[in-house]
Amino acid sequence: MAVRAVKESIRVILLTGTYRVEGYIHVVPGGRLLDEVNKEREFIPVTKASIYALDGESPLDTLDFVAINKAQVVMIAPAVAS
Repeated sequence: MAVRAVKESIRVILLTGTYRVEGYIHVVPGGRLLDEVNKEREFIPVTKASIYALDGESPLDTLDFVAINKAQVVMIAPAVAS
């Protein structure tokens, strides 16, 4: 029997030098986005990800899951609800 960790999702905007990624990062209940980003691992898992050109309005691709290399991340922030 598999055990699944309970997580909360935080909608984020993540910028690399080439792309803007909008999607969800999952944290433990009551956890902070910063704590999840600062975990000792090379990649940040993002679900329901839409990939845009930095100045793009339409997504180049939409993925259920993508792992972003932390070394490529310029900025990450919670997305403002619209």
